[in-house]
Amino acid sequence: MSKVFNSVSRGLLLITIGVIFFLLNYDLLSWGFWYHVADLWPLILILAGIGLLFSRRIPLSAVLLVFLLSIVGYSLVMGDKPLPGQMDNFFSEKTSETKLINVPLPSDVKKANVKLNLGGAKVSVGALDSGDNKAQLMTGKYQGVKQSGGSGREVLAIGSEQSGDTLDVTVSSTSYGVRSDNIKWSDLELNLSRKVHYDLEMSAGAINGSMDLSNLLVDILKISTGASNFGLEFGDTGIATRGKIDSGASKLTLVIPENVGVSIRLNGVATSTNFMGSGLLLEDKNWVSPQYANASTKIDLEISMAAGSVQLERAKPSIQ
Repeated sequence: MSKVFNSVSRGLLLITIGVIFFLLNYDLLSWGFWYHVADLWPLILILAGIGLLFSRRIPLSAVLLVFLLSIVGYSLVMGDKPLPGQMDNFFSEKTSETKLINVPLPSDVKKANVKLNLGGAKVSVGALDSGDNKAQLMTGKYQGVKQSGGSGREVLAIGSEQSGDTLDVTVSSTSYGVRSDNIKWSDLELNLSRKVHYDLEMSAGAINGSMDLSNLLVDILKISTGASNFGLEFGDTGIATRGKIDSGASKLTLVIPENVGVSIRLNGVATSTNFMGSGLLLEDKNWVSPQYANASTKIDLEISMAAGSVQLERAKPSIQ
């Protein structure tokens, strides 16, 4: 009986492969169909495990047949993936949606807890110009992805709640009906008021861009991200800033004025730095600037990075 089942499954497998190539030759099925193997390959392990549970009475040809039919069904539902040469046309089928960001600043608010929850994003964070509307906590714009011809989109949700003199603000991007292989990076441009103190937290799948905090009163900074390339700029604000940065393989550039005290604890076995050449001294696993103890502005950072580089630039003090 097992020989008969094995023979039938082999025959059906060859017939299925023949039908697929017939459809490919007549352009009834795109060659991008095969790219779905990268999405469904774990199914082979599942089917092989089922075969072991039945004491290997399920032949390999049957496993491959079920896997091939699964790819066909998956492709019919999800559509074919683009071939490498078709990527430009693929992305041109999507348009961007822009949302303006305006969060008012109540007159009695002295502190803001700002949380940014993002996917892959190009981020630009800075301070509002001193002449801008003083009644705004933050302004900016978000450019997300909208899939043409369908309802798929990436949208931005903004929520705020006041408790006493503290305002909690959450900015989150969410995908609705957009396949992960269709999503390109969104753009977030954010400008924050100089009038209040901040606890600033950002979680992102990956980020590319910069955060200019040189004119912002940031007490606590938390960044959690995957592979990234971004810069952080601090200023002589007269306060102490504590920061924690967790990232994967990343390139991080820190820009800190020479007169600002710096203390950096670095975790990561494959991370390169220029700390020694920038004047920092290694004290009990912390890289510390010589004037740290007497500095009026202090930056304390703990950086955990799986791999990558951290570069420190000691800028000349700016004239306010």
